[in-house]
Amino acid sequence: MTGVTMQHRWFLIQAVVSAVSAPVLRALQHSAAPCARYEAAVRANPNDLAAAVSLGHCTTSDEEMIAPGGDSARLAFRTSWTPALRALRHAVAVDPSYSRAYRPLFFMLFAETRDGCSRATGMCLHVASVIRDGDSLITVPRRVPERMSDMSPYDDAVRETISRQGPSLNEARALAERWASVAPNDYRPLEYHGRALLRLQDFGAAADVLEHAALLGTPESRRRLFWERFEALVKSNRGADARRVLDEAAADPGRDTTQLSRFTIAGLNTLLGRYRPPPVDSVRARQARARLDSVLRNSPPPPPREPTFEELIAAGDTAGARRALARIDSMMALPPGTMRFPRYELNHLYIAQSYLALRDTARAEAMLADIERPFHERPFQFRISFAYDDRPWVGRAWLLSGDLAAARGRLEDAVRMYRRVVGLWGGGDADLQPVVDEARVMLDSLSRR
Repeated sequence: MTGVTMQHRWFLIQAVVSAVSAPVLRALQHSAAPCARYEAAVRANPNDLAAAVSLGHCTTSDEEMIAPGGDSARLAFRTSWTPALRALRHAVAVDPSYSRAYRPLFFMLFAETRDGCSRATGMCLHVASVIRDGDSLITVPRRVPERMSDMSPYDDAVRETISRQGPSLNEARALAERWASVAPNDYRPLEYHGRALLRLQDFGAAADVLEHAALLGTPESRRRLFWERFEALVKSNRGADARRVLDEAAADPGRDTTQLSRFTIAGLNTLLGRYRPPPVDSVRARQARARLDSVLRNSPPPPPREPTFEELIAAGDTAGARRALARIDSMMALPPGTMRFPRYELNHLYIAQSYLALRDTARAEAMLADIERPFHERPFQFRISFAYDDRPWVGRAWLLSGDLAAARGRLEDAVRMYRRVVGLWGGGDADLQPVVDEARVMLDSLSRR
């Protein structure tokens, strides 16, 4: 099918959807919103706590879009979060121990996006940032294109939310602290408190609170809390505790293997300085090896080998070394839009070291910054579990980043990277401890400056 024909078909589909959805959108505009009765009950009696909770659950689950004034080109959410937010705030102010009110309340305070769907089309084609404005939350939908570009609209919405989410997170922290004060043996307020601290990047405090929540909780609650606990411990450089939590999860027969597969566990172990490859399916491995051998036997002989980067450097051929490195760099780069969560491997560190050998410090630091990026991006669960391969090498990249920062006089950055190496790889596999020892030496040297 030609591009013109496909384009014509796409426009035809859009026209049909618009024709079908417009009458339904107009009908929805004039129909009673499903949450209206709960909102009316709260207005009639602000102390009706059950009505406030019903309003909260109804509002957070209502993703329907309407056309204000019948204009289907300018859609809006049928319900606003602000009335429910205010009703739930009042409910927990009246009774801080009223646990039913907290789930929808924290849902809104922690939300990074809001999806917009249409009953007319059966599709969710809109997304909104959650913008804090005073004591209100504003959600203005934007259209999600059928074809994703390099930058997803969801990523844009999340970034916009996070940039203004501080007041909501601080409110969540205060609410969780107050709830914990009246329910000291309940793990739930501690979970919310720890999540708020984690989002506020107070990693040490988050780790302490989340570990307390795990101690008070159930096996099911600990499974749900794994990623938050692991992230807080890793980002506060508590490698021994992170290894303990990871080992507990790996040994849990009830763990959700879709959220924490054996390959993910292997990758997280490398982050903590341990080589723990997943078990190999010997039958499948032999089959894969047989297929590879067959391909190699039936392939034409390879062209003559070109000199390696190291050989060119040793021969003094700097120009040739730059060309070889450019070829390697381009082979490692992913085409735009290929993968939103890129994977890094030892070759990325090799490229950074090669740029340093060419005295191209700026390119080396750019590559190291790419390697570092998954460590900071949210959600940690998806970024970090796919980021690195199953052999521990990223600690060497942290060490190199510290060395470059120290050489450029950025002592705070250097100390941060050296402490990460010591905190996360210290106590790991024995053959990695020279890397840790080198980081300790550099930390000691910086402390005497």
